[in-house]
Amino acid sequence: MFTCRRIRTLLAALACTTACIAVPVHAQSDRDLDVQVRIVGDEVQSNATLFVRASQQRVWDVMTDYERAPELTRDLQISKVVSRSGNTVRILQKNQVRVGPFSVPVETVRDVKLQAPVKMDARLVSGSMKKFDSSTELVPENGGTRIVFRSQAVLNPMLAGFATESFVKRETEARMKELRTEIMRREHVASVRP
Repeated sequence: MFTCRRIRTLLAALACTTACIAVPVHAQSDRDLDVQVRIVGDEVQSNATLFVRASQQRVWDVMTDYERAPELTRDLQISKVVSRSGNTVRILQKNQVRVGPFSVPVETVRDVKLQAPVKMDARLVSGSMKKFDSSTELVPENGGTRIVFRSQAVLNPMLAGFATESFVKRETEARMKELRTEIMRREHVASVRP
């Protein structure tokens, strides 16, 4: 039986990881990935770091490819840029969160402030949550780029009983691995082009 807490978990995981465009998994070590999740009251706080062997620009290109995100992200049905104003994009995304035989639709409209190719800050404008703020920094390191992702999400009261820290962590890890896979796929494609 699915409890309110289980559904909240699924929705929180989706909220915390949708800001990172996700894609298929590569052979890079999971030691390069660290995800920490805490639930404090109604707020789900996620912190994740991931090192990828790719340039900061390549990582940026994948993470800001909002229109292609449904091709690369499981459960993401729609992702489109609704508007642009200076360095801010408004993004509409629709997901189906699966809980056993059930699925729960989740929709968000977020404003994402882009500081290419270093940082993006997102804030919820409307949708299935009360709050969603995230910050992603791309830090060049020897041999690649470290992605540093932080988010705070508060679900609507109807959904608030469903999140656990372990589920949000697993979902966040899966999304970060998918992101890494797409980055590495694009790195490979670029390296074999004449």
